[in-house]
Amino acid sequence: MAAATTTAMAAQDKRDWSSLPRDLLSLVLKRLPWSTHPSFGAACRNWRSVVAPFYPAWVTPVLLSAADVGSTNLRFYSPYYHKNFEVSCTLEAPGAKFCCAAGRHLTLCQLSKVLEADLVTGDVHELPPSIYGWFHFVVYDGGVEPERMFGVHTIGHPRTALTVKDDDGEWDGWHLALVPDSGFMEASPNTNPVLHGGSLYVLFDDGKLAVYDESLHCDDDGFFKILDKPSSFGIHKCDEEPEDKYLFESDDGELMAVLIGRRGTPVRIVKLDEQEMEWHEVDSLGGRALFTGTLDTLMSKTKVKWMQNKVFFPRLYQWPDTVHVDIVDRHGELAFVPTSTGAGRDTKPAKDGANIWSHQLGSENSTQFWDTEKLDYSIWVDFNIHNKK
Repeated sequence: MAAATTTAMAAQDKRDWSSLPRDLLSLVLKRLPWSTHPSFGAACRNWRSVVAPFYPAWVTPVLLSAADVGSTNLRFYSPYYHKNFEVSCTLEAPGAKFCCAAGRHLTLCQLSKVLEADLVTGDVHELPPSIYGWFHFVVYDGGVEPERMFGVHTIGHPRTALTVKDDDGEWDGWHLALVPDSGFMEASPNTNPVLHGGSLYVLFDDGKLAVYDESLHCDDDGFFKILDKPSSFGIHKCDEEPEDKYLFESDDGELMAVLIGRRGTPVRIVKLDEQEMEWHEVDSLGGRALFTGTLDTLMSKTKVKWMQNKVFFPRLYQWPDTVHVDIVDRHGELAFVPTSTGAGRDTKPAKDGANIWSHQLGSENSTQFWDTEKLDYSIWVDFNIHNKK
């Protein structure tokens, strides 16, 4: 008799949980991280009915571009879903140039101004004005304490200005380091300088590097030094000279560069041997994916098999559907949430990424850029950096 009573009570409890009111379930769901929603919806039909469609923003890097040139409307292209996610808010920075991105933090240049924007709230803050004019590049260190930002001139006599965020969250004034004796240089025009090992590296078109040691940052001692080695990428004279070169730091802390030929072929990735100071070609990304072709080049670990060991470039074969969304942050996880009822119900990923130009590393066949449309004024953003403002 006791056993039967226990069984009846357990059954009653189960029915109670499964029949909770939908408004209560919705309140519970809003307090849970996005990554728990699939498990929540798998509990029963009633619970699944309150799980609204959303697109995880952290699955792979996404490509940020302007929906309307000049207005700086935010639009994110996801190669994983092959969709454009357009955000209703507009950054108050018309005509600004995307410079670098770290998580939800975006740095822009607008004439002589340097701006920082929060991609979730749309808030834009202006840094202290620079008396040194505009910069060719701006590099943000990604939120490592203390947060730093470098404005870099790379054509002519190189110089850099540094600003540091104080304890109150405000940026200090720009502090200039300039040494004309460092020589004349002209960096590769399409690649950001890269912070590596506490120093700032600038890539030349031929594979040479210039380095700036931040520990020597003062008016008298700070300087860029053009290194004797590496002297080149090691490309043979018979090989085609790469058209585009992008410097980046791998997730293992190695200095690397991706070299892309004219019209997208050939594609090579080289790694700097810092003992010998020579570039060495690599034939595998260890299952990672590389997103390049903008001022930020990102290497990303991925469980998506068709993305592994591939290089992705911001050129599309087919223009994607646009879904109007809000970016919503829950417990450090960001998701694109459709703003209209019934929109964005198709949350299935793309099958093979055939709509965006890519190259399988290690393959002898490189696909050219024929019949592709380049997403101008764009930058790769990785929302897998949780809790970064």
